[in-house]
Amino acid sequence: MWNDSKELKEQLIMLEKLKVGIMKQINLNNGNEDAVIPTKIYPTAKVEPFQVNGYPVFRFAYDGMLPHYIEDVEYNKIMSDFYFHATISGFDFEDYEDYFEQGVFIVFCQYFSDSVIRDLDNRNKKYIQDAIRHSRIINDDDWERVSNINIGFTDDFNHTQVYVVEDDNVVDFLNEIMTNNEKYKCIDCIKNNKQSFLESAKKAGLEEEKNKENNSLFNAKIEDF
Repeated sequence: MWNDSKELKEQLIMLEKLKVGIMKQINLNNGNEDAVIPTKIYPTAKVEPFQVNGYPVFRFAYDGMLPHYIEDVEYNKIMSDFYFHATISGFDFEDYEDYFEQGVFIVFCQYFSDSVIRDLDNRNKKYIQDAIRHSRIINDDDWERVSNINIGFTDDFNHTQVYVVEDDNVVDFLNEIMTNNEKYKCIDCIKNNKQSFLESAKKAGLEEEKNKENNSLFNAKIEDF
């Protein structure tokens, strides 16, 4: 079974569909306290502008590993929708339009819970870059203005920290990240997200079971009548 790539990809798509249903139920139950606008995903990204040595940086923190690219339209749409809504609903960007007016680097720091060798370029970063573009903090995401850097670290669990920094400051910022990445990553919020997701998913499941039970009782009463 595990050697059948086609079947595994089908199972992966089914798993993402299940996740979509759980996230929808969490939002219907008002369990998404961190969302700044109505959304259909959970959890949102943890987004924060801050200063490093006097220059501006935007951080986007996401739970889990970035997905591999799979040539499946349905799967890619699910992934694109997730990262778009996770980013846009995680922060009020209204006062930060065109925050970066010159060229920028988007620095992807991928944290893995083991030391297995991975191809960082094979992970689909386009979903996040497209979402950041829609946030409008970058004046233009033309290829001449936006560059990507990929860095891998190990940690207790899988997560992704993404930083947007202007061209003129990227060398200094990379030195900061490589020498002291623990200082800049948003770690507690990701751990809280993971626990909240498990608790909210459980609550959503209980609510769904309760609704099914109530519907069954209602239908039984109608039949008895």
